[in-house]
Amino acid sequence: MARPEEKAQAMLNKWVRMRDESDPTSTLSRSLLHNQKRPHLASKCEHRADAERFRNQIIREISDKVAKIQNEGLGEHAIRDLNDGINKLIREKYHWNRRIRELGGKDYNREERRAMAQAEQEDGGGDVQGLSLKGSGGYRYFGAAKDLPGV
Repeated sequence: MARPEEKAQAMLNKWVRMRDESDPTSTLSRSLLHNQKRPHLASKCEHRADAERFRNQIIREISDKVAKIQNEGLGEHAIRDLNDGINKLIREKYHWNRRIRELGGKDYNREERRAMAQAEQEDGGGDVQGLSLKGSGGYRYFGAAKDLPGV
């Protein structure tokens, strides 16, 4: 059994942590906010700053997977899984872009379409900067997935 001094110290630590979590300006509550998981539905997010942060998380995940898929030494199964994950994240990013616009932020979807159209005009309608290959239904092939059989 713990001594009374240890019990008192434990209660004090619990009280200080509870106070810091409730104060939005404390460093503890800000660190808990950054560790917050991304909601499955973008419509569940109520703050534009959170939506922007989740969109940036998705962009980082996409860029990490695009970097991984460049390795042609991966097996066909791993390449297909990475490509599917990238396409899933792109769809999710579209929903977060739409939610940001609903919350009064920038229209990232329009800006991305404009940038893609401009890049296609500069390249003569071909592959945009060698990044991806269009498939059917908006599906795209990245990196080593462009060389898979059946693409």
